[in-house]
Amino acid sequence: MALVLPVAVTVLTPATSANLGPGFDSLGLALQLYNRFEVEEWGDDSEHPNIEIIGALGAGLSTGPDNMFFQTFVMLLQRLQVPVPSLRIRMTINIPHGCGLGSSATAVVGGLMAANAWVRPLGLDVPREELLELAVEAEAGNHPDNVAPALLGGLVATTHMDGKIHAIKTKFPNALKAVIFTPAFPMDTVAGRKLLPANYSKADVTFNTGRVALLLTALQTGRYELIGEAMQDRLHQPYRQVLFPAMTEIINAAVAAGAHGACLSGGGSSLIALASSHFHDILSAMQQTAHAAGVEGTGMILQANQSGARVLNTSRSRIRKEVSARYGDQFYWSPARPGSGR
Repeated sequence: MALVLPVAVTVLTPATSANLGPGFDSLGLALQLYNRFEVEEWGDDSEHPNIEIIGALGAGLSTGPDNMFFQTFVMLLQRLQVPVPSLRIRMTINIPHGCGLGSSATAVVGGLMAANAWVRPLGLDVPREELLELAVEAEAGNHPDNVAPALLGGLVATTHMDGKIHAIKTKFPNALKAVIFTPAFPMDTVAGRKLLPANYSKADVTFNTGRVALLLTALQTGRYELIGEAMQDRLHQPYRQVLFPAMTEIINAAVAAGAHGACLSGGGSSLIALASSHFHDILSAMQQTAHAAGVEGTGMILQANQSGARVLNTSRSRIRKEVSARYGDQFYWSPARPGSGR
């Protein structure tokens, strides 16, 4: 076994923006901002990894056995009954934690992807559908709207059917970019959910389902002028505004500067505006409006990530050729299976 297992794996996992307004706990978009995870066999203590975190945005993340990336890496290996190696892990963090851009999802998905690459030479790797189930299980709150786009890329709609998670990916229009404003303060997702009501009126539910349908249709048909109305929400954003009073004012400034629509990204605190032009004007308007309201923060202009998390390289003690096939904008590997003769 030791002859074919990897000695190093590197995984790149994209940021995500969940909900996109009305798609509460069901829509998510992958973005071209990444956390990078490098894993190599090192040392002789499989229970206590050596973890190095690079980047100021990673300050405060655990470097112990409770690190989320390490936990999910171990999770998959244990499910497959593969011994956990002693590891050195280097995490390059470019996504702010607790700001609605899926930083935790990158750790969950990254750990599973790295572990899956680790066992691929043994023919034990699992399809992405199974990785999604494990990712939702490992994600705090068991919500698929962040982990699914981090794993698959693009715009992803998720739902529960017959006790399983189903995710449908569609390519996000290249004409649109995401203008992101991230306040200097995070928003606690758990605290934000506690603000949500236990029940909703029929009018509010109908309002949101209609906007979800409108948003997906607008994106598919290029009717971007409809996005502003389509990104309206009554299920979560109005309640979370208690934690971010300036939110609506900044969203309105983005639209006035040329964005098609804008909303809270995930559970916040980041805001996302979708636009096809005037990107820098929109970002400037968001920043200036926030500053006037006493809110400092940073901004980014990002394209959608269409391919999801990917393994950049795998170093092994014995090289095995992989057969790959391109399908859409995802790469799928045809791994060696027991008895396959490869």
